[in-house]
Amino acid sequence: MMTKTMAPPEVTSTCLICQAPLSFWQAQNSGLCGRPECEWRYALLRQQHEVCVVCGRPLSARELSIQTCSAPACQRAAVAERGRMVYERNQARYAALIQQEIEQAARLRDRVMTAFGFREPDSFRLTVIPAATTRLVKPTERRRRALRDHLNALLDQTAGWPAPPLTAEEPAPPPTPRESRLQAVLGQACACCRGFCCEGGGDHAYLKVETLHRYQAAHPDQRPRDVLATYLERVGQRTVEGSCIYHQADGCALPRTLRADLCNRHFCKALVEFQRDLPATGPIRGFFVAAHYGAIHAAMLVHDDQVLIVQGAGAPEP
Repeated sequence: MMTKTMAPPEVTSTCLICQAPLSFWQAQNSGLCGRPECEWRYALLRQQHEVCVVCGRPLSARELSIQTCSAPACQRAAVAERGRMVYERNQARYAALIQQEIEQAARLRDRVMTAFGFREPDSFRLTVIPAATTRLVKPTERRRRALRDHLNALLDQTAGWPAPPLTAEEPAPPPTPRESRLQAVLGQACACCRGFCCEGGGDHAYLKVETLHRYQAAHPDQRPRDVLATYLERVGQRTVEGSCIYHQADGCALPRTLRADLCNRHFCKALVEFQRDLPATGPIRGFFVAAHYGAIHAAMLVHDDQVLIVQGAGAPEP
């Protein structure tokens, strides 16, 4: 409940209690005429939370439940203040959950380190990533139609795009062995979360005109209806509820050549920070934990090219 009276949206010209005319100074400050009985009465109303939390006016019986008077400006200010309080409360709860996940993950890492004889557990960077926990359902016809409509709209736009140049681009230099190991580690760590970042894919899968244009350039023999069929036939019989239509139990139903650029290059914030803070030399070490709302669902220990999947990571601690 809000208890702090905010600045009034407009200055009252009469006493809040007795309605007597106010001087300019009284109207700008207390809103009271200065008589002791008005001062006492208003102090009692504030003590009993019977004044508007925005402008300070005494509330009618009908207004008491919401602690705000009927003035539109006060109503808007109160809604904004309640929204701010809810946001701050949710942020505090979220921060507490994150801290709980980190503490649980650190204890799990230390137990695993001890069990397998690893020394210096802190040298294995602890990285907590989000975990997807939703169930599998059959995709509805409405979702399939929405995907088809989205693809048809993209294909209509690709018709006006120029053909790509015939000159081949200069190939990128091959990755170093360390870069290859790092990408393999990131891919395995990413798989621990089982597609949390896919939830925003909806019925569009982040597919854009550029995605389909690139595919058409690589398959010039395919007509638009063939491209459409290629994407539609990839929708499985079971998809993750509330996530991308291509999100299945074993990952994305689309091969990388059919996915949107965003899906091919995206890493969550935790994995981006792991890459950023990784030393330029030395072994690639990490302990990755996938957690959701304070509960651990999967864990993985990485030591260069050695990967250990921690079985029973989501079990309660002894």
